[in-house]
Amino acid sequence: MATIIDESLIILRDEISEFAKNTIANRDDLYTNEGFPFDIWHKMAKEKLLGLGIPAEYGGLGRNFLSIAVAGEAMTWSGHNMGLALSWLIHQLTARLFIFGYGNKAQRDRFLPPMAKGEITTSLAISEPAYGAHPRHLKTRAEREGDCFVLNGEKTYLTNGSIANLYIVLAVTGTEGERKRFTAFLVPEDAPGLVRTGPIKLPFLQPSPHGGIILNNCSIPSANIIGREGSAYEDMALHFRQYEDVLLMGPIVGGMEAQTELLTEDIKARDIAVTDETRDGLGVLRMFLNTLRIMAYEGANMLDSDTINEELVSLTLSFREICTIFQEKIAHILSSTSITKGTPLSFLTNDLVSMLQIARNVSSIKRRKLGDSLLAKKEQTQNKGRIS
Repeated sequence: MATIIDESLIILRDEISEFAKNTIANRDDLYTNEGFPFDIWHKMAKEKLLGLGIPAEYGGLGRNFLSIAVAGEAMTWSGHNMGLALSWLIHQLTARLFIFGYGNKAQRDRFLPPMAKGEITTSLAISEPAYGAHPRHLKTRAEREGDCFVLNGEKTYLTNGSIANLYIVLAVTGTEGERKRFTAFLVPEDAPGLVRTGPIKLPFLQPSPHGGIILNNCSIPSANIIGREGSAYEDMALHFRQYEDVLLMGPIVGGMEAQTELLTEDIKARDIAVTDETRDGLGVLRMFLNTLRIMAYEGANMLDSDTINEELVSLTLSFREICTIFQEKIAHILSSTSITKGTPLSFLTNDLVSMLQIARNVSSIKRRKLGDSLLAKKEQTQNKGRIS
């Protein structure tokens, strides 16, 4: 066990595990039901799981990012569902990182208590049709009119978007040379001019609800700006990506633990002949899981110490590389055991493989940047040599 895990985290892990086993894992409809399981969401709120990372002064439990990672791991390990854990994690991040981290006192007082109770769900609205979240291509704009801003544009593929009561919308509010400047706005679901689109049916991560919004002359008071005007992309969007990458590591490890357990149980239940190759393959899965868990905990611990640097980027990239090898190894074992489609194991496998594929392009860009930094250092060294 990782040395940074203390008794309070062990208790938290066991409590979440028990909840997930009794409330999530026993639901066969989560992968096939068209709607969102609000009954489970409300039970999460009752057990204060939705307020896990929200400070106690606002009705939450005030736990840190390491606690969120541990809880996410236990939720997927015992609950056998990645989608619900994703929705829960985004709820934690929008509350802790955005409303608490960037909101002013009035915004914290207004939104954090109902978020802790599950009365408000928030969705981060950055991505747009065709181009995703690339800042160069984002078109949603906010024009100042007196004490308000008028928003126009469309956002899509929003996690929790179809059930949200509040949207954190990034919009262009100016330019600086060729660079767009973005500001974040708190936009209630009933704001005039806001229309929901979707829900978007994805072939993975059910029952996490995804949707979109269209903003048509949506007037929002300037008091609803969250964070620094004109700096939302640098301050918030990039920050969010780093935190999301790190905190998803916990649920991913839990999901892969569940994969391994379900696979092993299936092999034993069907009395499949176990070859030395299979034993070796299962041993590799165990080896990877022990390593990945330490990486997930250390990453969250670095967030708690506010250590976001090249080493943390390398940690998340290495984590995903090992996860990819893990999925290749488990796919090889599954091919020899004839996995049945429509089972928790097949759903988990589809979710995890899909999540890794989505992150592949971004990971490649980050690796190239690390390579560029090495080349730049070499060039600087050569230049110093010429000067001397």
